[in-house]
Amino acid sequence: MARHAQRVVKRLVFTALLLLGTLLSGCSSLHSPLPLTEKTEKPLRTAVYVGTGVAYRFTQGEWQRQPSYDYDFSVVQRFHEDGWESVKEIYRRHPDYDGRAGDRDQTLYFRVKTLPADGNSRTLHVQSSWGQGRGTADAGLNSVVVEFSPDISRFAPFNAFRIIQKFSYDEGRLRETVEIFKKNDGQERPFMKMEEEADLYLPAMRRP
Repeated sequence: MARHAQRVVKRLVFTALLLLGTLLSGCSSLHSPLPLTEKTEKPLRTAVYVGTGVAYRFTQGEWQRQPSYDYDFSVVQRFHEDGWESVKEIYRRHPDYDGRAGDRDQTLYFRVKTLPADGNSRTLHVQSSWGQGRGTADAGLNSVVVEFSPDISRFAPFNAFRIIQKFSYDEGRLRETVEIFKKNDGQERPFMKMEEEADLYLPAMRRP
């Protein structure tokens, strides 16, 4: 009888754990790093970027490599009439990564709205995982600069991000620098930067 009771208890515990895991996985599936919408917006065109990011930290007056912060990434970019939407997946694979920049695997979201070109310049307004940003681009969107000022602790070693992008559409390449720095009284103190390079993939032309 004692052994039978133990088996019954074990089955009950296993069933309870299984149900708990199912419930937790169901709850977690409701959360998303992307904004929610009831209607899918069909893009005018879609591009995919696949590349790597190389990390540096500003220490003792110079940039020093931080290999444990390097990452692979991919970006799906969907273009619309008023701009574009980018979903970026980051994967940090180095075994010595310390977690200070967040999870090893991250999803970042950027929704960029472009104002009409004024000469050879465009103004950009951005909603993103880093908060609101503002930037500029040339009329052909070959060069893009966007800056973000997230709401973080004043004790943090940084309070701003800057993205600098250079698109080479003919070569199918993207070069991007992500700068992380402290901004105070008009002065900037660099903290970290990531140098990214990626290949650009566009859909094949459809035959008539």
